[in-house]
Amino acid sequence: RRELNLVVLSVAALGFVADGGTLADIHARAVRLGFELCPEEVGPQLRLQYLNQPVGEFLHVAMKPQLTYRGDPVDFTLANGGAGLSLLGGSARPNLVISARAAFVFVRPSSLQVSR
Repeated sequence: RRELNLVVLSVAALGFVADGGTLADIHARAVRLGFELCPEEVGPQLRLQYLNQPVGEFLHVAMKPQLTYRGDPVDFTLANGGAGLSLLGGSARPNLVISARAAFVFVRPSSLQVSR
C-alpha cells in the first residue's frame, strides 16, 4: 500500500491547443514537465474512491498501456456519463489524437511544485 499525489491536467494545460495532441506526445510532455505516469492500479482504485465524480466528467488515467489478448494497447478512463460511475478501458494507441479539452490523471512527485 502506498499513497500517491495525483493531479488532473487538461491536454490544453500541457500546451496542446486547438487540435489537441497524440497520446504519446501528451505523456511525453507531462513527463518532461516532471509528472509521472500512473501505475495501472490507479484506475480501479480511483474509481472505488472517487464517488462524487460530476456528471459529464471523463478522466483519462495516464499510464503505460496494457495489452489485450489480441495485443491492442488499452488504458483506463473514469467516467460519469449520467448513467452512473464507470471504469472504461479504451484505445491507448500512441498516435491516438486526444482533444485539448480532455483531462488526464498523472502522479505528481512530492518534489514537484506546480504554480497556479
